Amino acid sequence: MHKLLLLLFILAIAVAGTIYFVVASSPEHQAEEAAEEFYAYEQRGAFSESWEMLHPMMKEKFPKGTYIQDRSDVIMNYFGVLHFTYSFGDIEEMKNWLPTVEGEPIPIVYRITVSQHFNGKYGNSTLIQDVYMAEVDGEWKLLWDYQNMDS
Repeated sequence: MHKLLLLLFILAIAVAGTIYFVVASSPEHQAEEAAEEFYAYEQRGAFSESWEMLHPMMKEKFPKGTYIQDRSDVIMNYFGVLHFTYSFGDIEEMKNWLPTVEGEPIPIVYRITVSQHFNGKYGNSTLIQDVYMAEVDGEWKLLWDYQNMDS
């Protein structure tokens, strides 16, 4: 009887470990973890590090120095933000997504709805924005949607 219980216990541990490994290594989970890292950098004001996590298309649009200055000016100075938190909504896999009207489609991205909750000198506010995570050379990179801005 003890051997049967031990065998069932070992089997349960193996199944739980397999499920955890499959979920933790899924592209969706990896994309979410990368988005988490990006927003943790932004939250700390480490805009140089968050810029490194941008997709090459975003890096073309925002040179590093410009990005660091803009993010600091907008988040910290313009809004008078003293602190912000963030949360993620649903994550959706999208195929052949176009970041711009004239751009090349990206085969697979994960859309994540992000809510940034700002506590600033002008009160509390929330910005809700979809971000898109795409894998580039084995690393997850962040993009914003510019489809409606090209027309």
